[in-house]
Amino acid sequence: MRRASGFGPVAAALALVLAPLCPAPAHAEDHTFPYVNDFTTADGGTLTGSARIVDGRLRLTPADVGVAGAWAMDDAFPSTLGLDVEFDYAMYTPYERGADGLLLYLADGSVAPGVGGTGAALGYACRTEQNEGSGPCQTPGLPGGFAAVALDLYGNFSLPINGSGPGKSPNTVTVRGSGTGTDGYRFVDNAVVRGGVETDGRSTRTVRVTLQPGDDGLELTVRMTTGGVTTTVLDSVELGGDGQAPLPDTLRLGFTGATGAYRSVHEIDALRVAQPADLRVEHETAPAVAGERVRYAVTASNPGRNDSDPSPFTVDVPDQLSDVTWTCSASDGSACGDGSGTGDVDTALDLVRGGTARLVIEGTLDPAAEGELTSVATIDVAPGLADVDESDNTSTATTPITVRADLETDKRVSPSTDVEPGDQVEYVVTARNRGPALAHEVGAVDDLPAAMSFAGSDDDCTAEGQHVTCRSGESLAVEQEHAFHIRAVLDPEYRGDGSDVVNIATATSPTDPDGGDPSDEVAIVVPRPDDPDAGATPGPTPTGGPSPRPTASPTAGPTTGPTADPTTGPVTNRGDGGDTAGRGNPAGPGALAYTGAQGTALAAGIGVLLLAVGGGCWVLARRRRRVPEEPVPGAAGSVGVLEPLEPLGD
Repeated sequence: MRRASGFGPVAAALALVLAPLCPAPAHAEDHTFPYVNDFTTADGGTLTGSARIVDGRLRLTPADVGVAGAWAMDDAFPSTLGLDVEFDYAMYTPYERGADGLLLYLADGSVAPGVGGTGAALGYACRTEQNEGSGPCQTPGLPGGFAAVALDLYGNFSLPINGSGPGKSPNTVTVRGSGTGTDGYRFVDNAVVRGGVETDGRSTRTVRVTLQPGDDGLELTVRMTTGGVTTTVLDSVELGGDGQAPLPDTLRLGFTGATGAYRSVHEIDALRVAQPADLRVEHETAPAVAGERVRYAVTASNPGRNDSDPSPFTVDVPDQLSDVTWTCSASDGSACGDGSGTGDVDTALDLVRGGTARLVIEGTLDPAAEGELTSVATIDVAPGLADVDESDNTSTATTPITVRADLETDKRVSPSTDVEPGDQVEYVVTARNRGPALAHEVGAVDDLPAAMSFAGSDDDCTAEGQHVTCRSGESLAVEQEHAFHIRAVLDPEYRGDGSDVVNIATATSPTDPDGGDPSDEVAIVVPRPDDPDAGATPGPTPTGGPSPRPTASPTAGPTTGPTADPTTGPVTNRGDGGDTAGRGNPAGPGALAYTGAQGTALAAGIGVLLLAVGGGCWVLARRRRRVPEEPVPGAAGSVGVLEPLEPLGD
């Protein structure tokens, strides 16, 4: 009993002493991402070996010979979720030559942290005592190791440790698999780093390691960023293979570093750990016609291993679109933060693994728009996730703008009637834009009839032969119009009624793909010499028989027909070729028949004849005054009556 009572206090004291050395079991379900550590303190992890916190960094080794140090997260995480780890490192030496390297490792989350061998083992693998690491191991490696990604300066991490490795490979990223004690730690893969892995003093480089569950276990990708340029060093390397331990339920993350005969300082900073995700966004473009409604779609999807909620989603809609509206729909299990909206898109999506969300965007394109439409869509993962492929997180779609106007053409001529050969007319050609887009560099073309010749224009219209081209250099908005004035002269030798002096005009614009709608036909009316109604004025209706002789006195008795008007006598109109105009259809009362040039000559001849006859009658009257006058029966009081003239025959 005394022994028992004495042992109790001793056991309690040992428990107090050993408690700090035995970390509590990690609970994966208690950990939340992202995990960020700037190493201002040692909180959140366990330091082993030569590892210390120095000047705000995790210093795994000082520049001492033959040391190894390690740091491990206190928390573990489920192995099925994958991991995305990003950190900065520095590897430098105050001596002529440095060694050996540092690494990121994953270990079984149920195993207490530790550190492996110095030199070639880099604090992770096991090693021999007699050489740098080749051959069967004698010194144990890190307990419960599952995988390690090393920045190997000296190159010995690729030696055939436990018979596995291609040999010394300096300045490489080298991957080894699982091991514990002196067993395992097989070589998996390596790749040379251009420019080497050593840094310029304390200047840092960034490394990103992504582990994702694959069909045959975890797949590993390594990227390095130097001077703002990121390079993929290893891509989708499978960790599975002969000798690789099964994937444990949980994994713990840590860093180790080591020196051998040569020595360097190995430091870690700016650690960020997240779950891997893979979101992407794509455009579905559509034709864009200026002045019309434009409709296009943007689809965000989640082909990664983990759900992402909320996922910020934005679309920068082209500035040339107005009255913009959008709607959002999601696949089963996923959801849109907003079902609809106006203007630029700024919402959030709940995207489950394999889920999608589709936005349809509509807007009216400015009629004056030209060039290209550019839409930019961006999808980001939810907090705590890291997108393993950021190249498809932004989609930029560029669509050429089709500028398509619809020009119609009106045309009129002035004067349009009573146009004589040799007269000048003015054609007015009006171009009108029916849209939907702006009509640029509006002009017109007009092929003049053969009987017309171009006489000029005040509206920059020129002619080559009968072809008239008008230019304005102006742009017409929808429903605006522009008129061109063209002067033309009818051929003085033209002989026709104008029915064949017909033409059309067409408005032009490079933005009207059809070249403009032509105008209606425009004609003129030219009076013909043989047209009985052309230029006619009212006059007396001639009788069908001989005209009565005029009496010598206005008081003479009644005559047998109407008294002849000396200006509108019964002159028969003769047409070309002897055809009588209006034959069988004498002019009505008060009508003056148009005779043309031949009719005028004939009238002149008749006038001369009438003067001659009149002169003869005057002489006869003078003679009759000298002889006794005898009354004329039926004409009491008359001095005398002229015999009627016989009408002229054909």
